[in-house]
Amino acid sequence: MVEGGCRSEFGALVMYPTSDSETLTSEQTALLDKTFFESNPVSYWRARIDDLLRGPMTPIDYGVGLAAQVVGYGIDERLLPLTQPTEPERELQKALDAFALRHHLAESLVRLVHAVLIEVDSSNSGFWASLTRSPSQAFDVVKAIREFEARGVVPATLFMPTADVRALPPEPPADVVAAVQMHWRWVRRSMQLLVSEGLESNVGNNKLKHGLAVRQHDQLRVGFMTESPTPEGNIRLTDVRNGLGVIDARAVEFLQCLPKRDDHAGSWEVTVLNLRPAPLIAEALMLCTVWSSVFASAAADRFAGSAEAISRHPGLALGPPPEALIQDVTGYRQALTMSTKSGTSRGFVVETPEGVVGIDVTGPKIDGVIIDG
Repeated sequence: MVEGGCRSEFGALVMYPTSDSETLTSEQTALLDKTFFESNPVSYWRARIDDLLRGPMTPIDYGVGLAAQVVGYGIDERLLPLTQPTEPERELQKALDAFALRHHLAESLVRLVHAVLIEVDSSNSGFWASLTRSPSQAFDVVKAIREFEARGVVPATLFMPTADVRALPPEPPADVVAAVQMHWRWVRRSMQLLVSEGLESNVGNNKLKHGLAVRQHDQLRVGFMTESPTPEGNIRLTDVRNGLGVIDARAVEFLQCLPKRDDHAGSWEVTVLNLRPAPLIAEALMLCTVWSSVFASAAADRFAGSAEAISRHPGLALGPPPEALIQDVTGYRQALTMSTKSGTSRGFVVETPEGVVGIDVTGPKIDGVIIDG
């Protein structure tokens, strides 16, 4: 382009070479992978986790810093107090964000593992491209990993650089073997969160991120009691406290119409999940550690640049295992309608650490009043 006697070469600004082929060239994939592996994505996960662990937010001063820049675009800051959340609402948001973060990490870990174990070798299109073209449906990703696992032992190089694995003695130290097995248990936990025979956290997460079609709760309580209300409808407080808590924390509720592939397709269901920030964040930290080990190992094996340019391996964690963090009732699911496919429904179920329990609902709904005693 010529303007005012000056010539500008815009082609020099192109970061990657282009080609006339329909597939990425080896030069392109090498440069793309170099860019990807030189990043430090684990800092993104840790920053989000650390934000959840910090105390309540201090009041925002719209006259300084980033806040001042935001309102500087013409936003009337007098309107902002109308939507300012209360402290309990902030805590509810933190619980919901902990749920979303754990799920984001779980899906990211599963897709990263799928890229390392399956997609890269089958596609031969580079690591970043392989991760990008991961199947859109989480069900397909999980299915492929489970089929891979069924064919034999998961390689230690998934969590450790190949050079480190080769340096191990013929009989590797017991703690290394245990740590590799522990990391795989967390991969299995991630797959369970995406494709579960119990309550479907993945559906709740999708409803959360696609249109915020969920209902948050901070006062909902659901439980089972061994004693019935009195004929007058009174319920003793001691009976409530001695019963089994089902929803006993902040919670998220979402609606689902089962898809065509399900045996009970067309059935409308409502699910309510407990949101306990401490175990959710603890799970996120473990998933972050495992994710980091897979990323750092893949970078060490596939990145030809300087070792200082890639993320540092976090080490191998010996625990805790997933079951140590799953100690309370997950929540419940209630079928609202019959299936258009089967003519039945999945009924009412509660998920506990021991598994899914079906509940037969009998008798009419009654109202009661909790009294001392």
